[in-house]
Amino acid sequence: MTARFDDGDLTLELTPQPEMLHHGIVRASVLSFVIDAVAGIPLDQDAGTWTLTSDMSVRMRPMPAPKRIDATNTILRQGQRSATCLVELTTDEGAPIATGAIGFANIFRKASDPPKPILPPEQAPTVFRAHATLSRSLRDEAGIEVIDASEGVVQVEVTPDLRNPAGTLQGAMVALLAEAAAEDLVTTRFESPVVVTDLDLRYLRQVQVGPVRTRGRLLGTGPNAPIQIELIDTPTDAITTLAYARVATAS
Repeated sequence: MTARFDDGDLTLELTPQPEMLHHGIVRASVLSFVIDAVAGIPLDQDAGTWTLTSDMSVRMRPMPAPKRIDATNTILRQGQRSATCLVELTTDEGAPIATGAIGFANIFRKASDPPKPILPPEQAPTVFRAHATLSRSLRDEAGIEVIDASEGVVQVEVTPDLRNPAGTLQGAMVALLAEAAAEDLVTTRFESPVVVTDLDLRYLRQVQVGPVRTRGRLLGTGPNAPIQIELIDTPTDAITTLAYARVATAS
């Protein structure tokens, strides 16, 4: 990930790597991280408040990974308690590849909370400049464990590497877990390679301990039917995220 800041506007640039692809296509959860970051950075400028993702929708074209993906953000509404943004993602040639709608909730930071870093948008290019790559696929690197693929049951430990500065499971890691559950369910039941193209997430509770396990449900009879995924905090059996997904066959 790299960034540029021109004329007051922040653009994040993603250079796809093999480890973040599924069947040659950039994962929807990877794009969710880009959406979260490019929208969240301009909003999250108050040291006394956590700006936490409350909901996100990703719509993606199942196209081969381009050389680069650019993400730009438009703030649709910004209030004291919440905000909503629209993010457009395009290829290096300017073609649309995905769009994302994202909402945030502002939560007062407690004295006992972890320290909160502040990243002004104009400083983002100095932070997003590393070109390190993963040594394994994103699913393996995150430690996702398959429990029952045909039922869309996978789980992940909430390790320090997967937490955000507030100490809870990072939003894109939540998206990755839901994505893995959906693709495993459809691939196993219909014996067809698929990629998740539509992902809707409602973040209900923070997760600090885990492990987090999914519960899947196919809302229909065919591989194109919507998929409902619930993320469960196993120590409390509480639903932490409600997700809906659709897949497309990978050619």
